[in-house]
Amino acid sequence: MTTHAIPVIELWGRLIVSLQGDVSDSQMERLRTELLQRVRERDARGLVIDASGMWLVDSHMCAMLGRIVVAARLMGVPATLSGLSPNVVVTLGEMGVGLEGIATALTLEEALESLGIHAVRDDLIESTAGLAEEWNDLIGVEE
Repeated sequence: MTTHAIPVIELWGRLIVSLQGDVSDSQMERLRTELLQRVRERDARGLVIDASGMWLVDSHMCAMLGRIVVAARLMGVPATLSGLSPNVVVTLGEMGVGLEGIATALTLEEALESLGIHAVRDDLIESTAGLAEEWNDLIGVEE
């Protein structure tokens, strides 16, 4: 049976993995190998693994995620695990599985912000452009 590769997105020097649905152990092993190779080849400046789309995260899967994050950190790349659902967190707690020492974030956006990527809203850009025009008028700068 052929397993599909999990896509890795490169965004401004950071690698982003979005795990969706039911991810098999073989897919995770393949991801680990390819992802760590890519971290080195692309000189990545950060890694985010977002698990918000996963249906099930058992103790083995959690351990695999943790190992990938730790391996990336050992390579000098800040790494964050994001999007663990409340059900997954409760289950992991009941099973005694922890993510001590693993950087986590509630959302993908928070994880990206922890790596220095910050979204700028269009309405803020428009309002600051208007302020720049007003400032130029005040100080007498002509365009």
